[in-house]
Amino acid sequence: MMNQPKILVCVTEQPHCSEMIRKGRQLADEQGGDLLVLHVRTRQKTLMGSTDISAALNQLYADAREAEAEMEIISSTEVEKTIADYVKNQQVTAIVIGASPRDGRPPMSERLAALVPNAKVYVQ
Repeated sequence: MMNQPKILVCVTEQPHCSEMIRKGRQLADEQGGDLLVLHVRTRQKTLMGSTDISAALNQLYADAREAEAEMEIISSTEVEKTIADYVKNQQVTAIVIGASPRDGRPPMSERLAALVPNAKVYVQ
């Protein structure tokens, strides 16, 4: 029996997280799957473009609730490893992430695809 699809939206300090969660909901609906939202909390000073971390987290939880998604926050400085472990543990089938900054490294989408080749990566 095939496992039910699970779509994971990875939210960061980027301001368009609400839009990403909506995209994840759309994918989950199209695939008949569940929606999960994950924020890996590093030591950044902003979240969703705001320095008011508490308000930004409340907004993320509200967006996740509205999208009927489970949301989890994990504190870690190893973002890629944390996401990859979460994907494996939750048997995630697709990941929605934001575009990576151009910092000379391969984009996060490529790095994640290499770590979790069984999950499709969508860049929003």
